[in-house]
Amino acid sequence: MTRRADRLFNLARGRVRMSMNKKNLFNLIKKPEADYFGKTLYQQKYMAKTETRSYHGEHINETRWKHMFSPRLKSNVQLDASMRSSSNQRSTPMMMQTFAILEKRLEVAVFRAMFASSVRQARQFILGGHVKVNGVSVKHPSFPLQSGDVFNVDPEKVLYALGRNKPSVAKSIKIDTAQIVQYNNHVERAQRDPKREWEKQQKRTSLNTIANLEAKERQKLEFLQQRNQMKSTQDQVTRESILLDILKIGSAAATPVTAEAFSKYGVVDSKKCVEIYHKTRENAKDIVANPTLEAIKEFISPDEVQKTKQSDSIKHSARLIKAQLTELRKSQWTEIRRQVENAENTGTTPYDPTYAAKLAKVPLLNKEEILEDESKAVVQLPWQKHLYGRQDPTKAYATPWSPRGFLGCFSILPHHIEISFDTCHAVYLRDPIARPGHSEVITPSPEHVHERAYMYYRRKGM
Repeated sequence: MTRRADRLFNLARGRVRMSMNKKNLFNLIKKPEADYFGKTLYQQKYMAKTETRSYHGEHINETRWKHMFSPRLKSNVQLDASMRSSSNQRSTPMMMQTFAILEKRLEVAVFRAMFASSVRQARQFILGGHVKVNGVSVKHPSFPLQSGDVFNVDPEKVLYALGRNKPSVAKSIKIDTAQIVQYNNHVERAQRDPKREWEKQQKRTSLNTIANLEAKERQKLEFLQQRNQMKSTQDQVTRESILLDILKIGSAAATPVTAEAFSKYGVVDSKKCVEIYHKTRENAKDIVANPTLEAIKEFISPDEVQKTKQSDSIKHSARLIKAQLTELRKSQWTEIRRQVENAENTGTTPYDPTYAAKLAKVPLLNKEEILEDESKAVVQLPWQKHLYGRQDPTKAYATPWSPRGFLGCFSILPHHIEISFDTCHAVYLRDPIARPGHSEVITPSPEHVHERAYMYYRRKGM
């Protein structure tokens, strides 16, 4: 019989279990080191036995575990003497193998492979027929795995075990209502003072080092994209394109053409634009009347055949115009680079004065109507078009799927199991062993605690 799940995660007792429960993580963090001061040998062994059994096979009663216990512990022995003479060779933690026999059980292997959030949940999956070993459904949680056995779990059950809990309809409505109220308040503030609200929405630097690393990778990719985009923009700004723009602006401007018509080029460059326009008009009236990139290129960069057709005065004017266009192109490239660098230095999106006009308030949800028929829920938030956590109401977990909280703290891959999360399959390679300085049995207790627990169950010969 399986033990009853009474007070498994009691914070006062502080027992560490085979579970991904957040309370279990709290108990693991505050777990004190074993203190043997003033205790007899039997008290030390009993304390160690209590601590280790609360984690290893806590669902198995003590009588059954004593029948399972084997004093013969497995380890990896070096066949030659190459490592025996090494002064830095660490000892083999043999006592950590005390509970290695439990790792053969199917329920423990499913938990170690991260296909279930706890051993008890793994038992439920096995009893429900959602676990197969070598393609055959096995409904015995204590089924002993052999080297090379392949077991798999229904992917839907794995998503359920490692995903966030699915909220009820009432809870989703409560969360969405709070989101809608906050968003509508944001819309009102943005319409009153767009600039201030824009600045408030800019993200601050996160204190999470892992998130910062990911952000740096994204910034690096964005930096490369911006540089490539800057390069392509600069390539589009040529002497010919600048002269074509000057001629179009000059033709559209009122006579006489002044520097004010070319104000987008700046105070200094606008004067150069006026000079270029007048020189071009004096020496190439046909180009001014019908400006094209081909004609402009033939005028400022003619080939040998075209040079023979031009007079000396036109050649001289073309050289002067070409030199001024080169200066304009350089200043335009510098301006493009400066704009990109300013955007990189600020680290924020450039302010858009029209963004507040694009925002619209979202209507509140009708709670009574949605509780009667969930399909009538209409959420119009920019980042969410469904009830919170219920994008697909037929799933047993929150959708869109996201990992459960504190999952990374329990993500420990075992050495004796090869896992494929893409297909929810795993291969039981062999029984966990001990080697110099390392044991493949995952446990929160140190070696000296396992040593006393082994002494408690060994009883004879210790």
